[in-house]
Amino acid sequence: MMSVETQKELDDFFRSMRQAYNSRDIKTFRSHFWTDKRFVHMDASGRVDEGWGAYEEVLDQEFRYSDMLKLEFKDLKIQVFDDQFASVSGQWRSTQVDPEGRSQEHAGRVTFAVARIGDDWKIVHQHFSAPELQTP
Repeated sequence: MMSVETQKELDDFFRSMRQAYNSRDIKTFRSHFWTDKRFVHMDASGRVDEGWGAYEEVLDQEFRYSDMLKLEFKDLKIQVFDDQFASVSGQWRSTQVDPEGRSQEHAGRVTFAVARIGDDWKIVHQHFSAPELQTP
């Protein structure tokens, strides 16, 4: 069972991550991630960014060319192992508004692999997926 302190650390971690994304603060957002070439980001469109640098290039474009970004998480379920590793899954929703005022919304499921590196938690792998299609 996860300690109350670890639960609070991870709740605060994901709140801070969302706030950094929503304010387009790439430096603070980056601090939540393992910035190694082995980092993997998989997004709902099917794009796979291998290595932090590849993902940061995409983020830089989003942050630079959007008038508004909003990332939300819902129902995050956190499983912690040995107070060193966590598996986190839940639902996500993002809204992106371009300079002409056009809005795009995306939503689905998300999974994070989070590891304690030194004294900090870092996302070492993330996977965003689109919602499942309902069959009639």
